[in-house]
Amino acid sequence: MTKMEPVKFEHTFSVPYYGLGMDEQVKPETLLQLLQEAAALHADSMGIGVADLLKNDMTWVLRRYRINIKSLLAGCELNIRTWFEPQRNLFSVRAFEVRSQSGSVIADAWSAWIVVDLKRGRPARLDHVLPDSYFAMTAPTGEPVTEEIMPVGDSFDYGSTFQVRRRELDMNGHANHTAYFDWALENIPDETIAGLFPVRLDAEFLSSVKRERVVARTKKACDNPLSFNHEIIAEDGTSAARISTIYQNTLKFLPERCSGET
Repeated sequence: MTKMEPVKFEHTFSVPYYGLGMDEQVKPETLLQLLQEAAALHADSMGIGVADLLKNDMTWVLRRYRINIKSLLAGCELNIRTWFEPQRNLFSVRAFEVRSQSGSVIADAWSAWIVVDLKRGRPARLDHVLPDSYFAMTAPTGEPVTEEIMPVGDSFDYGSTFQVRRRELDMNGHANHTAYFDWALENIPDETIAGLFPVRLDAEFLSSVKRERVVARTKKACDNPLSFNHEIIAEDGTSAARISTIYQNTLKFLPERCSGET
């Protein structure tokens, strides 16, 4: 197989008004949605998007995701670059880089995906289901995320029950991964994170959930008052995801302004 020049897919998004929070900054869920959109556009352009794989009873499933937010950003345009690299012929690792209008990197992310054979209910080897062009256009994604996220268990500080809404379901009929982050963040009381903003979101996805009730459990980290561990429990009592978040005081950020703003 001939190795092609690595290509980083790039797209610039205009942040919509509804993508901004009360602090006039881009919401974490908006950033997650834009990252997902960039990945989908890239995969679709290569004929390996979810819709393409579903035709052969295959689909992408997210297993690990880490997002680092380096700077708050007022609503404007975000440039997202993304690229991928196979690992052990099982995981497709996808990296992201988010740049402001000035060109500075304001966020990055690392994710690990598998292709699942829906008929067999198990992961498939990448070289059995993806075209040669996928392997020819890879670019180094950096060191993998290997740290284990500990379960919260029955000892937690905050707990909430959420109903999976229809609008949270993806083409696979499962709750989209952005919903898991939303449940985790929403479970922290307002007064606990007043004046704070998440700067790291780290998730390990264990199983899918559909139209059901889920329970979010959150425990404050003993060694860092701005760090939390979360666990999403499916309706059958199994752990669907483990998430860790780290917050920072917004006053420590120096948010960039959009072009033309003073």
